[in-house]
Amino acid sequence: MNSEPIILVLEDERPQILALRATLQPIGKVVDFSDPLRALDYLNEQQVDAAVIDIHMPEMPLNGVEFIRAVRSFDKDLAVIIRTGDTSIEIAEDAIELRAFRRVIKSKTSVQELREVLRSGIAETRSRRQLSRDAASSADASRRLEQTLGSVEDELSAAECYKAMLHSLRNQLTAIAGFAEVWCAVPPAIDHRLLQDTASENGRVVSRMLADMTAFLEGPFAEPQTVGDRWARADVNATLEILRKRFAAATVWSAQKKSVQISGLHQPLLAEASPIRLLTALRHTTEFCLASSPNDTRVLLRTDFIPDLEHHLARLGAQHLVFNRPARSRALGYVCFDWRAGQVMRSLEQIRRQIHAHPDDPRTGNLHMISLSLGEERNTVVVHVSPENLLSLQLLVPTAE
Repeated sequence: MNSEPIILVLEDERPQILALRATLQPIGKVVDFSDPLRALDYLNEQQVDAAVIDIHMPEMPLNGVEFIRAVRSFDKDLAVIIRTGDTSIEIAEDAIELRAFRRVIKSKTSVQELREVLRSGIAETRSRRQLSRDAASSADASRRLEQTLGSVEDELSAAECYKAMLHSLRNQLTAIAGFAEVWCAVPPAIDHRLLQDTASENGRVVSRMLADMTAFLEGPFAEPQTVGDRWARADVNATLEILRKRFAAATVWSAQKKSVQISGLHQPLLAEASPIRLLTALRHTTEFCLASSPNDTRVLLRTDFIPDLEHHLARLGAQHLVFNRPARSRALGYVCFDWRAGQVMRSLEQIRRQIHAHPDDPRTGNLHMISLSLGEERNTVVVHVSPENLLSLQLLVPTAE
């Protein structure tokens, strides 16, 4: 940044203002004030590169310390040079508290020394502001990365569901082809009862296949993501059925002798989340439990309705780690997805970091996807590792009207 520096001067004595203006003009543009309130208004509208502030201004509505404290409420990067004739320890302590860049004593600081302090202060301000811009840019890039990752995950989850559906249809078509072979192989002289039974079973398979296709294509994924300002709603049991088919078609876990047993609700219920995002969160959490468990493990996913969240959390005890506890429970209650896995070699602290940290491989078993998919405001996550290292994890999602 090569633009001319702007230096603000706050001094209640006119001769001192004239002297400072003459001293500092070779360094940059000087804007001077004798009224601290007007100086505050200026700083709220205009960034400057350094400020020289008189501490003792007995006739003004604010003294120098109060003025700097007000500036720090909205500008933490500005290098402030305290200029005073007071050498007391209290002034030094105030300077430290307010993160002042330097304190200069009026009667002991030469013109050259003051100019050098101002040049250093200007460089410090510009360095701080650049660091703040870089940090903001990095945070914005991180948010954009999370949004992109979440969008990719939505597409990935939908693609995997279609893949699972096609696997199911392939299996059923294979059964139909087998029945057709039986018909072709039966000689005309054999009792037609076998043909009748085979045809009947063939009809049942075709009916199931058509029902599966209809349920998928007209089910939760046919609903819009959002309706106006309201969140979309997911049919809990329909989403769990798609999740079950997805894991039934996944060979990576069966190769490790791992499986998932999913139990839905006894009656239909809607969750306040879009179906694809709820599926994404459920998929990642289930994969985390599978990946954390040893071979030959069956992960149990049970689903219940919780009418009172606070009462539910109070019953769990102090050993459970609770994330995103809402300030007020929802009157309609919550859907509780409850995973029970095998022994894990992870502590609660390690799991906490995995929920908040960006993983090396975000495509599978990523607990951070819970907050990416569903958000952190409405949903609660509960984690517990027993003394026997058995993992239990709960995701509580508000129900929808």
